[in-house]
Amino acid sequence: MFKFEIKARDAAGRIGRLEVNGKKIETPAIMPVVNPKQLIVTPKELRKMGFHIIITNSYIIYKDEELRQKALEMGIHKLLDYDGIIEVDSGSFQLMRYGGVEVTNREIIEFQHKIGVDIGTFLDIPTVPDAPREKAEEDLRITLERAKEAEEIKQVPMNATVQGSTYLDLRTYAAKKLSEMNFEIHPIGAVVPLMESYRYRELVDVVVASKLGLRPDRPVHLFGAGHPMIFALAVAMGIDLFDSASYALYAKDDRYLTPEGTKHLSELEYFPCSCPVCSRYTPQELKEMPKEKRVKMLALHNLWVIREEINRVKQAIKEGELWRLVDERSRSHPKLFSAYKRLLEYRDYLEENEPITKSSAFFKVSEEIMGTPIVWRAKQRAERVKQKFSETINHPIFGEIPKYLSLSYPFAQSEGEEDFTIEKPKKNEAKLYIQAVAEYQFGEGAAEAFKDAFVELSRKTGMPRQIKAKGKHLATFRAEDGLLTLGIEGAKRVHQILPYPRMRVVVNEDAEPFARKGKNVFAKFVIDADENIRPYDEVLVVNKNDELLATGQTLLSGKELKIFQQGLAVKVRRGIEK
Repeated sequence: MFKFEIKARDAAGRIGRLEVNGKKIETPAIMPVVNPKQLIVTPKELRKMGFHIIITNSYIIYKDEELRQKALEMGIHKLLDYDGIIEVDSGSFQLMRYGGVEVTNREIIEFQHKIGVDIGTFLDIPTVPDAPREKAEEDLRITLERAKEAEEIKQVPMNATVQGSTYLDLRTYAAKKLSEMNFEIHPIGAVVPLMESYRYRELVDVVVASKLGLRPDRPVHLFGAGHPMIFALAVAMGIDLFDSASYALYAKDDRYLTPEGTKHLSELEYFPCSCPVCSRYTPQELKEMPKEKRVKMLALHNLWVIREEINRVKQAIKEGELWRLVDERSRSHPKLFSAYKRLLEYRDYLEENEPITKSSAFFKVSEEIMGTPIVWRAKQRAERVKQKFSETINHPIFGEIPKYLSLSYPFAQSEGEEDFTIEKPKKNEAKLYIQAVAEYQFGEGAAEAFKDAFVELSRKTGMPRQIKAKGKHLATFRAEDGLLTLGIEGAKRVHQILPYPRMRVVVNEDAEPFARKGKNVFAKFVIDADENIRPYDEVLVVNKNDELLATGQTLLSGKELKIFQQGLAVKVRRGIEK
């Protein structure tokens, strides 16, 4: 059994819930690589530290006669003494490094089934960066053939790795072809050489090219990425899963991980960390330890830093602060900074995934962050609104904007070097604010739904609150972001004015009675949606005849609404019972 659903999001990143064989983890997540022949940190210790998924290499186990027999007799979970999720690689990494493996695709898949892995991987052909195009095409042809074979014989959830070297069109083609097949997770492969040589800008190209071809309802795994300095950027691109042996490999070389880079133990007089290792020992004490113990302590520290950074990224997503974290982390290395700027060039891809509103204010911490999609979209929409509401003000961050958008996200909820004074609306202007926001939020023509609205101003703050017409509640002006939450009457008006399919989420007959009663809409019941819907938009829930059923907030974009089959789609606020 395999399930994946989205719980929260920011940039193209997302917090997800992944369930495999009844075991659940939250993504983004990293799976430490476990070498069954060289255990520096045991799987049981990893589990206690909060790593609920690990990855090991089925080919290493297969090639070692003693390990192979134990795995076949005991199963991989007992072999490793680990009761969490175990994913396995197939030998593709060894194929890339050493040029060959002594196993067929079918043999390694069947072996993975026999030892009881939770997530398997077929034997794809990784093509290193800068390989001749002819080789990349031939390797990809073999990989897709093996994918078809794997699809026919697989008995467990399985990875289907996107290959194509540094040829972006091949990456997108591979992603589309694999998305058409019955797989659960899509790693992006053969990128370790890019990361080892700090070619992060090209890594961005490869990841985005792959994401453009992949189904959005499947987790994406960046093979071999385990340095905390890259997590924020990778998640902002849309990566859900990471793996790496870096925690152990670096420890063997006396290297100490930080979120900003790597230090050699010999460089340190003080530990910039308060993990259990760094709280107990000084750098000098670690230097004087026997080699084996020192490696273990450094490996544990490296794991704590990795875990902490993953949690930091998830918290940033929850708060709508992921771009600010990316901006901060990218300044730890010039090549990473170049990659950050490169990512911002993929404007359309990012904007499609960017939430329409966030729980935190927009902070202008750099000129680069002004290139993030929330800024670009706000300016584009403000220009459209300006055609109907021509009175403008000069905003210190966003420049000239319509006066009547000055209370709404992100204009009012922003901080820069200069202060921005928010003027409270006058009673005779309050309706104009609501109409301008409706036009900004729901699109061209939506202002008409509020042409006869009466706006109540808060006695305490002087800000708009409840919006009514003829004694009926139309909408609420939200205090947190200055956008509109539709009531039933407001939804009816917007539905009448906006032509189909704008702002619609169409559900099947099974979901219709529940939506009418104000129950949430789940993705498996959605049959169509406006592709211009963005995450956290206020939407209209309708049936196939375009009858209005409910109104609420979507968690998914329009394209995702049409593809996802698991998890919450629309958090319904109000239903329209017959």
